[in-house]
Amino acid sequence: MTSIDTRPAIAAAIAAAIAAICLAAPAFAGPLVIRASGPTAVAFKPGQRLADTQALVLRAGDRITVLDARGTRSFTGPGNFRFDQPGSAATPTAFAELLTQKTDRRARIGAVRGVAVQPDGKPVPPGLWAVDTGRSGTVCVLDTARLALWRADPSVAETLAVSRADRTANVSFAAEQSIAAWPNTLAGAGEFRVGSSAITVQKLVPAPASLEGLAAALLAKGCTGQVDRLAMLTAVADSR
Repeated sequence: MTSIDTRPAIAAAIAAAIAAICLAAPAFAGPLVIRASGPTAVAFKPGQRLADTQALVLRAGDRITVLDARGTRSFTGPGNFRFDQPGSAATPTAFAELLTQKTDRRARIGAVRGVAVQPDGKPVPPGLWAVDTGRSGTVCVLDTARLALWRADPSVAETLAVSRADRTANVSFAAEQSIAAWPNTLAGAGEFRVGSSAITVQKLVPAPASLEGLAAALLAKGCTGQVDRLAMLTAVADSR
């Protein structure tokens, strides 16, 4: 009886299995570009991955903001920089805290610590998930049933209409109240009108498992306002 040499078939199966593992495994992830401006900004696009050992050569007027597991860092030209050099300054917000989508009650507690502001002096919502009622655009959420609305000026009482194609609900803010719950009757993703703002709510599925994954998901969905807030929440010292 003639035996069949199975060694080539076994070797081929092993090679295929190794190839499959390599394809399934994520590539080495370096810093993620989240913002770029200046003369060389054309070489850096939001969402672009850079090598962790890459030398960054910036000209006068350049400013590149990147995010990795250590947090968000900004590099301002002119100068030569490396991403593997440690940053300094305050510890960035913990990732688990970033994934906590607070209700209106819990968000209001956090708001008493002071309102964060952008570099241009404009206030921003607390945390990452509250919907800015004064800004049109796309908003990403983890849980559509736990949305909160935020307004920049809480000095007077106000009622805002929240509507979609088939229904409308009113949300009331008392004087000095900046956070209110999204109406339960309008829970879910979709396109809405909040006051004079057009807002598209999109759910992040699955929930990101890392800081870089969160930034990449927000960029992919077009949630640019939240990308800016994430950069503020995770910022470490600028590199000059």
